[in-house]
Amino acid sequence: MSITKFLEQADKAENEVAELCSGLVRIDSSHPHGYTGECVEYIKTYLDNHGIQNEVHAKDDKKPNIVAKIGGEKKSTILWLGHLDVVPEGKPENWAHPPYSGVNEDGFVYGRGSSDMKGSCAAAMVAARMLNELESVPNNVEFWFTADEEIGGRAGARWLAETGRFKGDVCIIGDGNGGGWKTPSIDLGCKGGAGTKLIARGKTAHGSTPFLGDNAITKLMKGIPWVEKIGEFKLELPPELDAPIKSSIKFLKSSQPLTKEQEMAMDRLYHYPTVACNIISGGVKTNVVPDYAEAQFDIRLTPGSNPLKVKERIEELVRESGIEGLEAQVRARETAGYYESPDSGFASQLSATVKTITGKNPVFKILTGGTDGISTSRIAGIPSLGWGASLPDEAHQPNEKVSIENLVLGVKIYSVFPLQYS
Repeated sequence: MSITKFLEQADKAENEVAELCSGLVRIDSSHPHGYTGECVEYIKTYLDNHGIQNEVHAKDDKKPNIVAKIGGEKKSTILWLGHLDVVPEGKPENWAHPPYSGVNEDGFVYGRGSSDMKGSCAAAMVAARMLNELESVPNNVEFWFTADEEIGGRAGARWLAETGRFKGDVCIIGDGNGGGWKTPSIDLGCKGGAGTKLIARGKTAHGSTPFLGDNAITKLMKGIPWVEKIGEFKLELPPELDAPIKSSIKFLKSSQPLTKEQEMAMDRLYHYPTVACNIISGGVKTNVVPDYAEAQFDIRLTPGSNPLKVKERIEELVRESGIEGLEAQVRARETAGYYESPDSGFASQLSATVKTITGKNPVFKILTGGTDGISTSRIAGIPSLGWGASLPDEAHQPNEKVSIENLVLGVKIYSVFPLQYS
């Protein structure tokens, strides 16, 4: 079958991929539980009905992973990787449609996980079906649907990589925003982090005589701005990322309206750490001066930077504060996130596939968030690039949605690349 006719088959699958996306969204796989059993059963039923070989792998019985396998003529194997867990929906009253309704309306599927990333999973399911129906496929293809991405892949991609279950020549990460038809893009990699906890210790006392104690919350509030100063620490980055960083910033600026202040922050997004204090806890009772309080920070670092230098600087800043009883605990590895060279053969071939389908040269960019590509690339050693069907600024938001147009584009890219890769 010619590529043109194959793409026509993908267009005819519009209703199918939309219905599959809605079906996955209707299954609540949100954290803190993040159970994926029902999603896996849903996918397995579809695969079985279409005669597609599949296997279930589980470290945790409540969080299984499933892989669809398409046999090819060559020994080379292409992996596709996506996750089935989603973040919590937040307050239901903030949603125009119920968060797990999977409403299909006006060219969009709505609900928690539609963009991040059950839409891409639905596209991969249809791609697997289309490839399986061909008389022959040049390469082996494995479509992996996994658990726990939102909490680091402990029962999902990280475990699968550590136990040697991922074996392939290249991997497409279905997470992220591929820009759609208008501004197609490929993710060379993603940021990593230096998760930081700031701990303040004081002395308890009765709330009526606070001067007899040492309030840990007050101490913590004074210490938080010192950790936030890490946002002024210039990162040392590989020169080969200069162009992708510029295109990443341009892509992000064009995808959403920004204030002047937000534009200035966007210009610094990759050259400096981003830092957000997202959780504060402390105190036991309103009439008890707290002797312990802590704040947790999400600190993101561009791949190619040195997290250990960031860790060293955060600890130095806390010492410079001069606040007694203040301690920073920083999780940092030797490398942050991961990235593939924009000059690699894999990058060139995936770019060619995207251009074949969209008619446009995709830009290369670095995701601001993290993906399971860290596990496939750094642990399993498989070159990993990302293209996702999600829409910009939808992940983790109320009223999350994905366009059916993007789902069909996902079917095309995920199915055509295995036919063209060599």
